[in-house]
Parts: sequence; structure tokens; C-alpha cells
Amino acid sequence: MSLEREEALLLAQQRRGYRGMRFSDVLEDEFVEHRVQRIRRRLLLIISTAVIFQLVYTTLDLLLLDPAISLTLLTVRLFGIAVALLAFFYCRRPQSPPRRTLLAYVMAYGLNGACVAVIIHLCWSQGVAMPYDGLFLVLLFGYVLLGVSFRAVSLASWGLCGLFLLLGYAATGGSAALGYQGMFLFCANLIGSVGAFLQEHGQRGAWLNLRLLDLARQRAEADDARKLRLLAAASHDLRQPLNAMGLYAQHLLEQNQDPGVHRISSRLAVAVEQLSRLLQSMFDYTRMTLPGGVQVKPEVFALRPLLARLTGESRAEADAQGVELQLQCEELWVRSDPLLLERVLRNLLSNALRHAQARHVWLSARTEQGMVQLEVGDDGQGLSEEEQGQVFEEFRQLDNPGRNAERGLGLGLAIVQQLAQLMGHGLQLHSSLGAGARFVLQLPPAETGEWQAPAAPVNALSGRVLLLEDDEAGREALTGLLQRWGCEVWACADPAQALEYVAQVQPQVLISDYRLAATEDGLRAIERLREEAGRMLPALLITADVSADLHERCTRAHVTLLGKPLLPARLRQALAVLLPVQVKANPVAAPH
Repeated sequence: MSLEREEALLLAQQRRGYRGMRFSDVLEDEFVEHRVQRIRRRLLLIISTAVIFQLVYTTLDLLLLDPAISLTLLTVRLFGIAVALLAFFYCRRPQSPPRRTLLAYVMAYGLNGACVAVIIHLCWSQGVAMPYDGLFLVLLFGYVLLGVSFRAVSLASWGLCGLFLLLGYAATGGSAALGYQGMFLFCANLIGSVGAFLQEHGQRGAWLNLRLLDLARQRAEADDARKLRLLAAASHDLRQPLNAMGLYAQHLLEQNQDPGVHRISSRLAVAVEQLSRLLQSMFDYTRMTLPGGVQVKPEVFALRPLLARLTGESRAEADAQGVELQLQCEELWVRSDPLLLERVLRNLLSNALRHAQARHVWLSARTEQGMVQLEVGDDGQGLSEEEQGQVFEEFRQLDNPGRNAERGLGLGLAIVQQLAQLMGHGLQLHSSLGAGARFVLQLPPAETGEWQAPAAPVNALSGRVLLLEDDEAGREALTGLLQRWGCEVWACADPAQALEYVAQVQPQVLISDYRLAATEDGLRAIERLREEAGRMLPALLITADVSADLHERCTRAHVTLLGKPLLPARLRQALAVLLPVQVKANPVAAPH
């Protein structure tokens, strides 16, 4: 049944009411199943209480009554215990039909009550004065704990009262005492029946409300999943042409030396980069606001290489802004999600370089009070107390009241706060006017290990590249750029064509888009190309989907993942590592 259909049935039932203590057939079946599940959850407690009840009265019989009478009563009580245990084993079976489960449950209640009534009158027939408290307790037990329908409880309890009076009449022929007992039982049972009616009426109303809430939750989850799918599709479809634009712009910059063309190409490259940042911010924030949009996958890793790479990549922007960028980091290992942590630090560094109006920006890490204190600070203009409460708001830019899109959307720090909360890292802001600002992340430490300094990539590229890209514009732009860098490129539009090229070209690097027009994705295509080549070829995967799952798949497959829009500098850096370059790399010292 669809969610819409079920919701319509529930709302219609809610409007009609349920004074007759019955829903429509479809909803009644669901409610019976719900009731049976509740009974099964507390079945052990109820049956145990019933058995203990019988055993206690058996002990009293043996202690207080004549042995001949007590042995007769013992048979009846053992019958009641056997009925309760049989009901327990039948009702707890998942394959037992719900309505038969309820029937067995009510029958066990009724037969145990009948046993109590028989026992009382057996005692009376032997001249032993025995109160009927046990029967009364059984009736209350059924009302309060049984959990079955009002009709079933009423039928069983009134039947027990009738059986009690019938046996009493048969034993005594009727008496005033029996009449008084009958009046007492009638009043007690009437109160219990009204209570059972009100209890079931409330249970049915609560069940309807819970089902409506559950349907609302399911619809919300379906909407969120649909939004995530739309977001993924929009991210890919928007980044694909943007990626081609960026590659074409870089191609023009390197190929054409005409001042006019060079100026236009430079501005185009800047505009593409700005648009890329804006799209990335919007997609990131939208994904984080959806349940399940971002999955945190913590791991143990060395912190210093990550910080060194980030400062190295931000050095050019810092120089352009006239800012001195410093790195201060000990040999530390932490437990965190490296992808999400990198995104947090990139946003903090970008915010400090572009908006702090500082002369010095630093990225530092140290151990303090059992935690790794990761700090991004500056000596800029700082923030007042009022501004500190506003910087994490969405679409808030304190230094951009005119909403100049070239300066971003104001989502960077909002994303930082969201990601820090998702990872469970404490985030603190320390600032005052004129004294700069410090953003401090608190990370759990891990066991330390050695850090190996990476070799600096060389600028010259040479090698054979097999490119798999189904988008014509992106394929043409990327091919031209790679050739400008000195690579031999064989470009393919589908995996079948790429498989034909592998044997004859013998590529040194594979580059593939993730989303291909074919049924398989780029990562599977790379695996097939490697099988065809008979060796583990270095590979790059270009995608707009930079999810944690895809990153994990690429890590297992030893494939370098690059996000769209593809920055030429990142691509060149990655190729410099993967291609067997002619010039030796110069070693660099570990950053301090």
C-alpha cells in the first residue's frame, strides 16, 4: 500500500471515530498485528506472574488445608499452570497467526480464571471457608495487563463471573451470601469493563496518531532521499560544463599570448573558479542539512602532511593577498574524518585570507589537556561579541553587506560549524576587535607515527594518457590541455573503445570521468582497463560526486580522486606524481 493511500485511510478513520472499537478491515488487521507485538514483548512477564500466582496459592493450600483437599486442588492448579505455559510457547512463536495468538492468549486467561472459580467452590463443598480473592485478582490482572481487546476481556471476565455464580448456585442452591457476592462481583466487573473500554479507546487513538507520525517521517525521509538524488544529479550536470569551461580557459591562457585574449581568458578562469566555489558551498550546505547527506568516517592519520599540503596549496592565494602564511605543527596523529576535516580547514583558511584583513595567518596544531588543538588564526581586524554570534549564520557576510557574489555566499563558516558538529569536534572562536581571530578545533589524539616528507612534483610532464570521457566538450578541453603539457593523449567516449586502445597504446596513466553514459561507472571501467592491460595502471577519477563512499572505493582501488570543476593546477600536480617523469623530483624538508 502506498503512503498516500494509507494516510488517506488513517485520516478517514480518525474522522469517523472508533466508538464501536473497530477500524476498517485493513486498519484493523494492522492494529491486531500491533497489539500482538505488544503482547509478545511483555508475554514473559505476564505468564511468569500468572504461574507465580498459582504457585503461591498452591503453597497456601498445602499449608492451611487438609491434605486430601489440597491434593485435589493441586490438580486443578497444575492444569492452570500447564495452560499458561502452553499459551506462552504458542504466542511467542513469530509464525503464529495474530488472531489465533490473541485467541490462545484470552483462552489461557479464561481457563485460569475458571480454575480459580472451581477451586473456591470445591473448598466450599468440603466445608472449607475460602474467600474468592483469587478470582477477583485474576479479573483485575486481566483488565490491567492482558492487553487484548475490550470485547475479549469483557467476554472472558463476565463469563468468569457467571461461572462463579453458577457453581455457587449448584453447590448451595442459592443463598443470601451468594447474592451479596454476586452483587460485589457485578460492581467490580462493571468498573473494570468501563476501564477496559476507556483504555482501548485511548490505545486506538494513540495508534492512529503514531501511524500518522510514522507516515509523515517516511514521507520526509523519501523527500530527503529524492532531494539527495536531485542534488547529486544537479551537481554533476552543472559541474560538467563548468569543468569544460575551466579547462578551455586554462588552454587559452597557455596557448594564446595575445594580450586581449589573455586578459579575457584570465577573467574567464577567475569567473569559473568563483562559480565553482559558489556551487560547492551551496551543494555542501544543502547536503549537510539533509539527513544522511554527509557520512562521517573517522580514521587514524598523520595530521602534519595534511596541514602541509593545505598551506602549500593556499600559499599562492596568500601571496596574492599580501599575507604571510605560517604552519606550526608537531608530529601528531589524530582520529577524524580526513576529507571532512580538510574541508573545514580549507573554509577557515579561505575565510582568514579573504575577510580578516590580516598580515599574518597561521595554521597550528599542538597537544593540550589531552586533546589536539588545531588552530586557524590571524592578526586581522577581529570581531566584536555581537559579530561573533553572527559569523556562523547562513548567508551572513559581515564585510559584504551588498551581497557581492564575487566574495562568496556567506556559507563557509556555517559549513564549518555543521561539519564540526557532525564529526564531534569542539569548535571555539576567540576574538576581539583589533586583536584578530582564532578558530580552534579539538580533535581526539591517536598513536604517533613517522611522517615522510613528500617529494616536490616537477613541472614538466610527459607520458601516454588514456582518457575516458563521454562528454564531448569536456573530452576536447581536457585533451587539449594535456597535450599542451606534453602528454600523448588517446581520448575515448565509451569503455568499449578504451578497451581497444589499451593493448595498442600501452598507456602509463588512466583518466576517467565517474558518470559515463554506459551502464558502468568510471571506477569499474578503470578496473576493466587494468585487467585488460594486465597490470595496476595509475589512474585518476574525475567526478562531481566526492562522497565518502566513493572516496573509500577509490582508496581501496588505488585510484586518485579529483572533484569537479577540475582545477588545472590540481590535475597537473596529480599527474606529476603518477606519470614517470623525466626530471627527478627535488626533496623538500618537512614543514615546521
